[in-house]
Amino acid sequence: MNKKFVPYVIGVPNMGVGLLWAMNMVLIPMLAGTIAKNNSQLAILVSMGAFTGIFVQYLAGIISDRSNFKMGRRKPFIIIGAVVSAFFMCLMPFTKSYLLLFITAFSFYFSLNFYQGPYYSLIPEVVEDSKLGLANGFSKVVSVIGSGIIFIVGPSLWDKNKSLPFFIAAALGLVTVLGAILFIKEDNSKIIETKKIKIDFYKYPAVFKLFMAVFFIYLSYGCITPFFVKYCVKVLSISEGAASTGLLLITVAGAVFAYPIGVLSDKIERRKVLMLGAVVFTIALVCAIFIRSTGALYIMLSFIGIGFIAIQVTVYSILAEIVPPERLGEFMGIINLFISLGQFITNNIMGIILDKIGFSYYFPVSAALMFVAVLIIGFSKYEKYNVKLEENITRQINF
Repeated sequence: MNKKFVPYVIGVPNMGVGLLWAMNMVLIPMLAGTIAKNNSQLAILVSMGAFTGIFVQYLAGIISDRSNFKMGRRKPFIIIGAVVSAFFMCLMPFTKSYLLLFITAFSFYFSLNFYQGPYYSLIPEVVEDSKLGLANGFSKVVSVIGSGIIFIVGPSLWDKNKSLPFFIAAALGLVTVLGAILFIKEDNSKIIETKKIKIDFYKYPAVFKLFMAVFFIYLSYGCITPFFVKYCVKVLSISEGAASTGLLLITVAGAVFAYPIGVLSDKIERRKVLMLGAVVFTIALVCAIFIRSTGALYIMLSFIGIGFIAIQVTVYSILAEIVPPERLGEFMGIINLFISLGQFITNNIMGIILDKIGFSYYFPVSAALMFVAVLIIGFSKYEKYNVKLEENITRQINF
């Protein structure tokens, strides 16, 4: 394949990832709602997506780093994971009890996370460094398109036949993943023998600071998303429909700005783009504390979408530059551990805060957590990985 097409082709599978995770936001809760006895059962089932993300991508990264199949070390796991996740997606609407649905959904989340980790590791391995921002930006655009398909079409398909959106999502997810991955060639000659497993990411200062920044970013993000509609209804007296439209603006703004932000990150220091995204996100959250009108709310959410997509586009590109290349899958799994853990923690803690204190701390807590991320990024340097640094670290460990 011509190298100039690779940044675009490798981004296509992210459409499947986006639409399958969108099912977890719309159709899977609708299906669970027909079986679950209460909201707690529904919440536990849906939260398994974040729970499996804590450890599955790390597991997949470690295994794929240490693999050397003829077709490559990432592609077999992507293909197998895509097929298995599509199978469990199709199986879900036929479950008749909560336990069976829980097992089926858990298996779906597990397999989706299992191929998502190696897929995100594959992007920087097949794309030139100068085009990495472009590739990540384009992949975010198609991911949003995939999510939009489910958000717009999913409920109407559900009304016609409850199984139909699950079949279509599985088919689209499978086609977009396999249709692109099969055209991408991994270079086995570049595979470096991976050393024994060791949890030593804290020995890499740049990596550790990036993980901490991501952790606080998703602590903040996890405060907002599950309770936003309820906040709009209770505090701003805005309808659920208007609030949902606002959330759609985050997605639309991300889709519009993902590509140009990706290109920008290829031209200037990626840390600056990451910093800009976190600052814009923080300012928007601070402004949200004082917002009382629908129009101002929509403007604020649009800026959150811009800030958040700048973060998403740059984080994985930076990580690929600062970690040992032979352990890229492992470190990709670890960063997703921090992403999932941050959301899992604040999803639950913010619920307790809102029950005990009320919504007066909703945006202030989110803004404070995002500001911590800004400080961490501001005092960080993300220098490219070099062998000498690895040798120094090894000497320190041995000493």
